[in-house]
Amino acid sequence: MSGGVWRFRSWLVAVCLLAAVLVPPPIGAAATWDDAADADCGLASLTADWPERDRLLPTRLPADHWYARPWNDGWGPRAAEYPRVASPPGCDPVAWQRARVVAVARRYLGLPYRHHHVPDWDPPAALVGAVVAGPGLDCSNFTAWVYNYALGIHFTSHIARQAEGPEAPGRILGPDEPLAPGDLLFIWNTERSRVTHVVLYVGDGQVIDSASARGGVTEHALSGWYATHYSHARRVLE
Repeated sequence: MSGGVWRFRSWLVAVCLLAAVLVPPPIGAAATWDDAADADCGLASLTADWPERDRLLPTRLPADHWYARPWNDGWGPRAAEYPRVASPPGCDPVAWQRARVVAVARRYLGLPYRHHHVPDWDPPAALVGAVVAGPGLDCSNFTAWVYNYALGIHFTSHIARQAEGPEAPGRILGPDEPLAPGDLLFIWNTERSRVTHVVLYVGDGQVIDSASARGGVTEHALSGWYATHYSHARRVLE
């Protein structure tokens, strides 16, 4: 092999290796932060204050009054507003906040589906006139709760007002804008006459939501009905 060809191939290999390093990860990969990341911005930073936030009252109603009556027609007490959370110094603020939202959402995997405002409200069946009671959240209360607990970003848990209008968080994404972790995806009903469901995008074509058909909070692909009846997305973090 001539020296010129060898130098060319060596240069080509170097360029390819450099490109492999510079190519950004797939959408959503940053939301999976691992312990190998910088300790100040990695997985530990996303969860460090959870014990402290867990000690805060999730509602403005004292716990000893939670079951005095079926608050809000059985939906339970409304959520309190959690303190705002800033990204650690030196971290990309948007990337960290998106990862934080996804981490909090995954914390609630397995939570049952219930028409409640806060996940811990656990009324007896007789109090709310239900066949099955217990803790849980529905779809729009889940997305509102995740943002509230994760970052202290408080917005309506009413599905229609969360999807559109002056109370809706963030902005609607344009049709050509790629999804990012933390985006809220709204889903039409069967007749496509109104939005009746919302999911949280976590990256790599996956979403987390609380759905009655799935029994509660699960992580799964954005496919099937979720794809065929997709309405629009809202971006809260940018």
